[in-house]
Amino acid sequence: MLSLRTLNNMRNLKFSAVIMAFAFMFIIAPGVQSVNANGSSPLVETQWVADNMKNVKLVYVGFVGEQNRMQYEGKHIAGSAYLGMKDVMSAMTATPNKANFEKIMGQIGVSNDSNVVLYSTPAANPFIPTVYWLMKYFGHDNVSIMNGSLDKWLREGRKTDGVPPKVKPGTFKAANTRNIMHADAAYVLNNLKNKGTVIIDTRGPDEFTGTKQIDYIKAKGHIPGAKNLNFYPTNRNNDGSYKSAANLKAAYEAAGVTKDKEVIAYCESGPRAADSYFALKELLGYPNVKVYVGSWMEWGNDAKYPVEK
Repeated sequence: MLSLRTLNNMRNLKFSAVIMAFAFMFIIAPGVQSVNANGSSPLVETQWVADNMKNVKLVYVGFVGEQNRMQYEGKHIAGSAYLGMKDVMSAMTATPNKANFEKIMGQIGVSNDSNVVLYSTPAANPFIPTVYWLMKYFGHDNVSIMNGSLDKWLREGRKTDGVPPKVKPGTFKAANTRNIMHADAAYVLNNLKNKGTVIIDTRGPDEFTGTKQIDYIKAKGHIPGAKNLNFYPTNRNNDGSYKSAANLKAAYEAAGVTKDKEVIAYCESGPRAADSYFALKELLGYPNVKVYVGSWMEWGNDAKYPVEK
């Protein structure tokens, strides 16, 4: 006959096993997002932004052309600073430019204690996740993307402003870079035949196959072995909002991009790859995702790197 002490020990072991199993399921569940240091999620909804206006620093991220700046000036969420696309790309270089990033953050009033929320129009503007990636890379954890962006905000009939705010410059000091998020060309080259690494090309099919004419890139095609997962139909709904975790999981796993592998994403110069980084790392919880920032702009212009069509 078992003693009372033995029975209690068995109960404790069973309880611990249940807790561990629950924790494991929680970790691998497709809908689990990571959490920022301030308790917010990397992806926040419009209602959350409306409820937290006093506690966040809103940043409208520019898209291609001067017309987008004019759109911002005519209609934006009150208090939003404007960050131009060219400024973003001055920091999103093959080796991300720390000095430029600190400068542009300070210019738009972002400091190290800012709780930043990024948005724009169109909703799937890939320069939004580019800024997100840069902020994380340079050690700023309290940053989120507003799902559906200004497009969704307007559809819901929420208030906007047509007067650009007077921005008080901030002081932003980048922390040590998180190199685990970044891949250079040498790293990609060394892992082309690594079965534990999967490379995803987030450009369109015509860029991937080399049928699209791009005058400023010598080579046509893609990095050998890369899987073509165009960022927009893979990560986004038709309205530009992010797809559900379940749908993202299905799309990536169907292409062999699984959680147990290291993932390296690239595009032409980084932004579209940053969008897939956000989907994989923040929405699906993949543990090891890198952006090859130099991307095809670097790889396709250097004859020493192999190309596949």
